[in-house]
Amino acid sequence: MLRSLTPPAASRPYSEICQPHEVPQPAGSTADLVCARMDAGRLRFSSQEDRHQAFSNGVFLLHIPDDLDVGAADQFANEFYRGDASLYGGFKALTSTSFDDALLGFHRWVDQIEQFLLERRFWGSHYPVEIALIGEQMTALSQQIVCAALEFAGIPPSVWLRGSGSCSHAEGAYHLTFNHYRAQLDAVGLSSHKDDGFLTILRTTRQGLEVNRCDRWERVDATQDLFVINFGLSMEILTARCPSPVSAILHRVSKQTEDRTSFGHFSSSNFIERDQGCFTYCPEQGLQRALGKPALLQAHSREYCSHILYSGCSRDETA
Repeated sequence: MLRSLTPPAASRPYSEICQPHEVPQPAGSTADLVCARMDAGRLRFSSQEDRHQAFSNGVFLLHIPDDLDVGAADQFANEFYRGDASLYGGFKALTSTSFDDALLGFHRWVDQIEQFLLERRFWGSHYPVEIALIGEQMTALSQQIVCAALEFAGIPPSVWLRGSGSCSHAEGAYHLTFNHYRAQLDAVGLSSHKDDGFLTILRTTRQGLEVNRCDRWERVDATQDLFVINFGLSMEILTARCPSPVSAILHRVSKQTEDRTSFGHFSSSNFIERDQGCFTYCPEQGLQRALGKPALLQAHSREYCSHILYSGCSRDETA
């Protein structure tokens, strides 16, 4: 008889994870995160201990590859919300009414964050060519990291494609997001949450990101030449019963007193018709469906909780 495929306790719905009215526990220290680098398309850590810490914590730092120039994306993050004549300032006018998805385009949330988000199918038509190129480079990078995580977990390559919603083959669903934190608002930067997909690659050059490891909040140092790599709930569910499970990291952004910008790349399941849902891998039984698509959306989706984007706590206040 198969064991229960209920998601593990760590994979709680956003509605349970997120407690927007609770006084937040302050971050008491700076997180000592391990750092990796890419080498000929492979993710490399300094030691097996570092590798284990990175995947079991669900968060680590990564040297930005030399061939990935993030300068244009940094500039986009600094300008998209302005609504002025700057190179990327006009993107503030591009809202969800231009798309078939209420989450896309420019949005403002109750937290300090305002955001511009596009799914991969719109990158070529709506992002400038230099931004679309960065998105594609980050998609290739995400594929390499997802494969490294599946290898660590002990999942056989024969089921990677289906188990990862095609992210192991760079054929998943991808979003490129740009974020601005409005210091003038008396609110948290971004409420605590776990991302719902497999992997997030985050670029930030200012302090504010905080992670929760071992029930303690810690600050993450912002470094110019590093990405922050976060694993999400889909990866946690997929690997929960593996010999070496990969965790989804709970994280947030503290209240900002100066304007802060960042950008990120999300890797999620493509939900192709035959594979709608979320899978878990059991060494004895192989790949098993953990949640069907409707249940997954209800339990973990960004859309389920008031159409908020990956925080689970903030309604849309787009002007």
